[in-house]
Amino acid sequence: MPSETTQRLNEISAELAALLEARIQELASAMKAAESATRQIVSTEMEIARYRQSHVNLSGEIVSLEREMEAVRTHANEIGEQVGTLTTERDRLRSEVARREREVREADAEIQKLQARSRGLEEEGDTLRQENQDLRGKTQTLQENVTRMKKLKEELMLSISGLTQQMGNLHLGNKE
Repeated sequence: MPSETTQRLNEISAELAALLEARIQELASAMKAAESATRQIVSTEMEIARYRQSHVNLSGEIVSLEREMEAVRTHANEIGEQVGTLTTERDRLRSEVARREREVREADAEIQKLQARSRGLEEEGDTLRQENQDLRGKTQTLQENVTRMKKLKEELMLSISGLTQQMGNLHLGNKE
């Protein structure tokens, strides 16, 4: 029986060796899986740490960007106000330019009227100068006539005076 027992022991030993081998393979497999899971966990934890650091960095950048965005908004509002002010000023200046252009057109029209009037007055002046010259000629002629008339009057007065004296002499001579 020893051989049956030995055989049985050998079978059990082989069975145990097979089980042990299967268990060792399962353990090796489980260890590999655990090792892989551990690596995965470590990798995930490192990734989480990187993500947390990235989150902290990005949060800081977000705060910085929000400040910049607020500054940009403020600047945009200031620019908007300046644009409004400049637009109002531009409109005022356009109105002023339009008013000045209207004044220039009115002044040009007035200048043209005055130039036409000036030409008319120059023509009238030329006519009056000609008339004045004609009147000077007539005046000179009249003065010459007056001078001749005065001479004639003096001559007549002398003649009358002479005649009066002669008549007085005649009258005195008749009385004698």
